Order: sequence, then C-alpha cells, then structure tokens
Amino acid sequence: MLTKKLSNRRIVVDILVLLFGIGAWIGINGIYVQLPLLVNTAPEGWNLPAYMVMLVQFANLGPILYTLYIKYTAWAYDKLIIYGMLIAAVISTFVLAFVYSKTSVILGTMHSTALLSLMFVTAIVGCTSSVLFMPYMRNYREIYLVSYLVGEGLSGFIPSIVALVQGVGGNPECRNVTKEGSTEVKFEAFYPEPRFSTQIFFIFIGVLLFLSFLSFLGLNKLMVAIGERVKLPSSMETLPTDTKAPPSYKTNAGWTMSKHTYYYLLSMMALVCFLGHGTLPSIQSYSCLPYGNVGYHLTVTLASMAGPLAMCLGFVIKSPKISLLNGLMGLIIILSCFVLFLAVKSPNPPLQHTWMGELLVVVSWILVNGLIGFIKMGITTLFRPDPGRGLYYTGVATQIGSLIGAITTFVLVNHAKIFVSYSPCDTVH
Repeated sequence: MLTKKLSNRRIVVDILVLLFGIGAWIGINGIYVQLPLLVNTAPEGWNLPAYMVMLVQFANLGPILYTLYIKYTAWAYDKLIIYGMLIAAVISTFVLAFVYSKTSVILGTMHSTALLSLMFVTAIVGCTSSVLFMPYMRNYREIYLVSYLVGEGLSGFIPSIVALVQGVGGNPECRNVTKEGSTEVKFEAFYPEPRFSTQIFFIFIGVLLFLSFLSFLGLNKLMVAIGERVKLPSSMETLPTDTKAPPSYKTNAGWTMSKHTYYYLLSMMALVCFLGHGTLPSIQSYSCLPYGNVGYHLTVTLASMAGPLAMCLGFVIKSPKISLLNGLMGLIIILSCFVLFLAVKSPNPPLQHTWMGELLVVVSWILVNGLIGFIKMGITTLFRPDPGRGLYYTGVATQIGSLIGAITTFVLVNHAKIFVSYSPCDTVH
C-alpha cells in the first residue's frame, strides 16, 4: 500500500514543497522563540511581546495590498511576488543576526528599532503567505498540498526544537554590584549564557529561508516539478477561497451548514484568535517570567510546538463534531483566565519559587496553545468543503479577532499598568 502511494508522487517534489512551506512563518516564529533571551536586554523589557504582536497585526497590510492588486490588476505575477518576498525574508533575517541589539530613541523612549523593523518584514511574508503561498500550490497536484501544510507546521516546530537545544543558560543570579564607598547596597541580575548565541540562531533561520527560496526556484525550474503541475479546465468549479463566490450555507454541491452554525463557528474562530494571536502572546512574559527564565523558555518553545502538533490531528480527525469544539472552547476559556490571572498577579503569583508553580504554568500554556491549534484546524476542516466563501470568511474572522486582541492587550500592557514586571533581585538585601 505504501509503495503504491509513493509511486503516485515524486518524493523530490514533496521535499521541495515542504521546504517551500517552511519559509512561510519560520522568520517570525524564529524571532518569537528567542523572546526569553531578548526580553532581558531589549529596552521594551517585558513589553516586547506586546510590541511584536501589534507589528504582526500591522503586517496584515501585506495580504490587503495583495488582495487589492489581484482585484484591480489584470497581470498575475504571483511567482515573481513570492520570489521577492522570500528574498526579502532571507536578507532581513541575515541582517537581523548582526543588528538585532541596535536601539534608537523614538519620541523620547528607547526602542529595539532594528529588531522590530526587520521582524516586520518577516511578518509581512508570513501574513501574506496565507493568501499567496498556499493558493500557489493549486498549480500542482492536490497530493502535494499536505506536504506544504507539513512544511508550514515545521516552520514553528523547527525553531522551537533548536531553541530548546540552545537553552537560556539557567535562571538569573543576583550579584552584588555595590560601588566601593557607597552606603546603598545594590544587586543586579546576571543571566547565564545559552549554549549558542541569538546571532547564530538567526543565521540558522536565514539559511532555512534561503533553502525555502531555492526550493521554490526548483519548483518552477526543475522538469520533475513542472511535470507534477495540473492544467485547470476552463469549466472548473469555484474554488473555496474565491472571494467573488457568493456566501453559502446550503449549496447544490452537497455541502450543508445551518446559518446559525455558520455564524457561530466564525464567532468561535474570532474568539480563539482573539486569545491565541492577540491577547495571550502579549502577556506571556508577565505570566511566566516570575517563575524563572527556564520556565519561560520551556513555555515559549514547548507551547510553540503544541499548536502545529494539534493541527496534525486534522489528518486523523476528518470532521470534528461541534459538541467537541464547544467542550474544548470551554477549556480554552478556563485556561486563558488562569494564565491571565497569573499575569495580573505578577510580580508575586501563587506557588512562585516552587517546582509545582513552574510546572503548572508550563503545562497550562502548552494545553491552551494546543487546544487553540486544534479548534482552528477543526473549524477550517468544517468549512473546507464549502464551495462558497466559507474559508474566506474564516480568514476574515481570524484577522478581526487577532487585531482586536492585539490592540486591546497592547493598551492594557503599555498604558493601564495592570501588569507589573518581576525583578529577581528586588528581594535580595
């Protein structure tokens, strides 16, 4: 059976497509898993995740501009646009490796301008990939779409694995830096070095992005890949992501969904993304860092793996029941309230300085990220057979929820003063 399946496809094309998929989000995911190291030196401190989440939302300007481009232009240059975006991602990531620590003053406040501006470039690539990279895969046989999705999942998984190997060197030590003759005793946190630097990590991500660019070049130039392309008939049915197709709840193509369920699932998707893309990533440092640098590092890396792994269940569970999604949504809300409670209680959350507290916060974040990934996969699966605009509206709900969550939390983190940073040396005398 396995031999028959493999004989129906070209493994070389699978590898090229997988590497192409990796290039979608690996830039932004790579920066995100470095947060446990970056927040200690960045002038934004614990607020850095909130700035990053906001910039990712602003990066949705990319898909908006691309949508306007295809709507008002008769020329289709998708291939050239993808080349340009992958090259921009490669260059920005390699440059980032050498200038990520550079800062400058904006409106009287010091900011990580190099890190945030170059991250914005990679974020545009990631956001635009959903409307450009995946639709481009229509040019190839449907069996290769799974390889692309696996590659896209690995764009979060690979940086997390490498970051786990890199480590954070351990929790900080408080060292006496009192000046001779001074009456004021002063301690500062000293953070041990990881196994290899952030610079080497970003160079590694840049190499993977370059491989992604070469893979896309191979898909368009190698005869083995060209031979796996499909020729779309002129009478082809409307594609699921066609924005000109009418909205539909019941269609003559055999797909049915009640109007109530249709809007309910879109609302659920918006709420999940409000939490998973906007709110929770912005407050993660406040929720985790009081339990130690190691706990924060494990949370970021393992939770980043949980989402892609949960989405892989989509290959096993073809059509999840709405009752299951309802139950999991309830768990997400409970876990989200818990990690938000921990963030609000910073700098002195419950069970601080205990292994139980550290374990609890890590497990909670892994579970909430995994459940969010599963629900997103489940809702997308239910809308996938829709020959109307179901998947299009799913994307709209995703962006609206993410944007509202990011703006709301950014204001709370930076202006409401609800969240307070923890310094490991404040209690040392």
